[in-house]
Amino acid sequence: MYLVDLAAATGLCTRTIGLAEANKLKVSPPSLRRLSKVLGVSVAFLGCFEKLPKSTLGQRIIKARLYYGYTKKEFAALLGISERTLYEWEHDRKIPPPTPLNDLSKYLAILMKE
Repeated sequence: MYLVDLAAATGLCTRTIGLAEANKLKVSPPSLRRLSKVLGVSVAFLGCFEKLPKSTLGQRIIKARLYYGYTKKEFAALLGISERTLYEWEHDRKIPPPTPLNDLSKYLAILMKE
């Protein structure tokens, strides 16, 4: 697939894709999802997120969110929490209570496969 074809299929401009390929641009989670769908590979593969730390719960939450290609806003909505709450969890300022933690566990499970 040529760069122009990929740009047309994803709705991203060729410059954005070129900069991302050269590792000079951080690609947003929604753009990673579009690229992932067109290229037939996982968001995690495209984002190279395996290098992110996962020693704290907050780091694992960030990593899981990025593995699935969600923005903070999208992930918070999916879990039924505010972005502020997600921020506090991701920065280890608060620990998720049992109910949201159960919802969160299905996303964290992907990290167990590494």
